[in-house]
Amino acid sequence: MDKLTLNQTTLAPGALNNQVILITGASDGIGRALAFHAAKYGATTILLGKSIKKLEALYDEIVAAGYPEPAIHPLNLLRAEPQHAADLAQSIKGMFNRLDAIVHNAGMVGQICQMEHLSPHKWQEVIQLNLNVPYLLTHALLPLLQETPHASILFTTADEATQGKAYWSAYSASKFGIMGLAQSLHQELETNTNIRVNCINPKKVRTGLRVKSYPAIDPLSLPAPEDIMPHYLYLLSESAKEIRGKAVEVEI
Repeated sequence: MDKLTLNQTTLAPGALNNQVILITGASDGIGRALAFHAAKYGATTILLGKSIKKLEALYDEIVAAGYPEPAIHPLNLLRAEPQHAADLAQSIKGMFNRLDAIVHNAGMVGQICQMEHLSPHKWQEVIQLNLNVPYLLTHALLPLLQETPHASILFTTADEATQGKAYWSAYSASKFGIMGLAQSLHQELETNTNIRVNCINPKKVRTGLRVKSYPAIDPLSLPAPEDIMPHYLYLLSESAKEIRGKAVEVEI
C-alpha cells in the first residue's frame, strides 16, 4: 500500500450523519474516543468490546450528549469464532439493514520477549485478536458493506507492520499480516465495489496498551486519543471517498 500522510483535517457538523459504523475495541483508548466523536458527527456506532460495564458507560455518555443512540455488542474477541461473526452480521442487518464502515481497532501487544521464551498461548492470542478477528468480521460483514454506496474498512497498523522489531515477534507478525490482508482485499474490491480499504497507523498515542508496553515513558508526553480523531473521522467520511488502498500515517 502507498503511504499517505494526513495533516489535521476539519469536518463539517453532521459529516457522518446516517452512517452505521462498527468499532472494535470500543471499551477503551482510541476505540472509545472514536465511538464518541463519530457519534458527535452524526454516526450511529456499534460498540464492540469485552467489558459490558465499560460499553454501557460509553453508551450513557453518548446518549447524554444528545448524539445518535449506539448499539452495544459485547464479545470477547479472543474467543471469537466464525459463528460469532455471522451472528454479529445477522444482528446488524436486523437492527439497521446496513453497515457503512468497520474500524478494526481492537488489538494487543502480547508478550515482549525473545521468541524462544514466547509462550505459544500468547502467540496464538496476539494472532487471534490482531489478525484472525479482522478477517472473521470482514468476511462476515462484506455482504452488508457491498450494499452501501460509500463503505469503508479501516485496519489498524503500526510501525511494526513494515519493520519487524526484536522481542515483538508476535505483534510484528500480526501487523505484517494485517497489511497483507488489507492489500489483497483492496485489490479485490477497488474496481468492482464502492468499498474502500485503508490502513491507519495511529503512531504513539496515550493508551493503556502504549503505557503498558513502554512503562518508562511519561504518558503526558504522548498525544491523547482525542487528538488523532480528525484523521479517523475524515477517513470514514464521504470527503475521503477517493482515498483507497492507502497506508495512512497520523501526523499531529
